[in-house]
Amino acid sequence: MEAVINTMLNHLDVLLLMMTRVAGIMVLAPVFNFPGFNNLAKIGLSFMIALILFLAMPASALPVPPQDLFSYALVVAQEVLLGLAIGFIMQLVFAAILTAGQLIDIQLGFGIVNIIDPLWGAQVPMTGVFLQILALLIFVIFDGHLLLIQVLADSFRILPAAGSPFSLALAGSITDFIVRLVSGVLLIGVQLAMPIIGIILINDIALGLVSRTVPQMNLFVIGIPLKIIVGVTFLWITLPFYIDGLNRLFTLSFTQVSDFLRILSP
Repeated sequence: MEAVINTMLNHLDVLLLMMTRVAGIMVLAPVFNFPGFNNLAKIGLSFMIALILFLAMPASALPVPPQDLFSYALVVAQEVLLGLAIGFIMQLVFAAILTAGQLIDIQLGFGIVNIIDPLWGAQVPMTGVFLQILALLIFVIFDGHLLLIQVLADSFRILPAAGSPFSLALAGSITDFIVRLVSGVLLIGVQLAMPIIGIILINDIALGLVSRTVPQMNLFVIGIPLKIIVGVTFLWITLPFYIDGLNRLFTLSFTQVSDFLRILSP
């Protein structure tokens, strides 16, 4: 125990750098970023995770941070930005799910109906909230929070704390990666909504044919409730496929984090 304390005190600057990266991830990463998660608890959890990862590293593998205050402050900022970037990549999955919910709501006729998300205090689409809560449950059930900690540990192996600063030569690669990432999120959001959009399109075509056959039928009165019933029923039927797709989507997001770290690695 005394040896552990001495190691911590001798490398306190390294432990602080590791904690700043972990804290940066906590700001944006799924599960940890909800406003209901107490900030003091985030700080304590960040310290505990950083301490565990710090103690798991052999003393010979610990990096040597800059000794002057200005350079050390720059490295701290670098670690915070890296943590925020990793958390942002993970959070994009939930952005894709919210996009899918928005598209589904438009097709179901809920486009002008939003609800207040009690977690964020913002207006969000109803189906988007449902899919996000489902995604959060799937994330926890499939140990996504533990995989996130594993990715964090890998980040210190690929990019040690106080490692070489980011080079401007990487700006082009990072920009390309971000563009592909954001476009991929939009594409995934559309793909998640496509089954519901397709069934609603078929429903609208069928209603159009019926209205031509029976002109006296009030299509507006019948069509909107029928569209909601068909859409919600089909969403319920396809939930198992959504769950499997969300699991694969989270796996893909962890792979994207690893790819991002490899881009930054010297």
